[in-house]
Amino acid sequence: MSRRDGRSTRLQHRPSRAVPALIVGILLLAAGVVLVWLTIARLVNGIWPTVLQGPRDWLTSLVWNSPGVWGIGIAAVVVGVILLLCAIIPGGFNALTVNDAGSNPGGKAAPAQEQETVMTRRAVARLAKAQCSQIDGVGSASATATTKRVHLSVQTPLHDTGDLRNRVTDSVRKSLKTAGLNPVPRVTATIQSKG
Repeated sequence: MSRRDGRSTRLQHRPSRAVPALIVGILLLAAGVVLVWLTIARLVNGIWPTVLQGPRDWLTSLVWNSPGVWGIGIAAVVVGVILLLCAIIPGGFNALTVNDAGSNPGGKAAPAQEQETVMTRRAVARLAKAQCSQIDGVGSASATATTKRVHLSVQTPLHDTGDLRNRVTDSVRKSLKTAGLNPVPRVTATIQSKG
């Protein structure tokens, strides 16, 4: 990802918020289905279903200044504020800045307000995994990345792992530095022997 404009703020990748949106959507869909079912039952039978007898009796006994009404109101306000904050507050910065000095003529990096290039954490993890998989002695690897750290889980067929951990971390760190990450995250590795 990169941006070329006059803004001085850093790029912020907002999370998709798919899970909270899915949960709210399912809850609203369920409420809608229940209301449609109750309405159809009322139209067909001429009376409300007996399922509503208990809640209806409780609601008819409430007055505007009762604690039950206050509790429902406060719960509705809290849920509304939480949903509003989830929609408004941007997510944390989950990308790593790339120093792209090598791509500009003359080797000078563009000022931050003109251009900024970032890599997502997923892209950094994939790069680290690809580099790790090319090292002799590595059978398979998986990687996770945060903005400050990359962790590799390596499985090897070797009985004696020796300096494999150092070779993996050094090679991945060098690859991340070559990619232009600034600063280069700390690289750690866990080696498991399958042999």
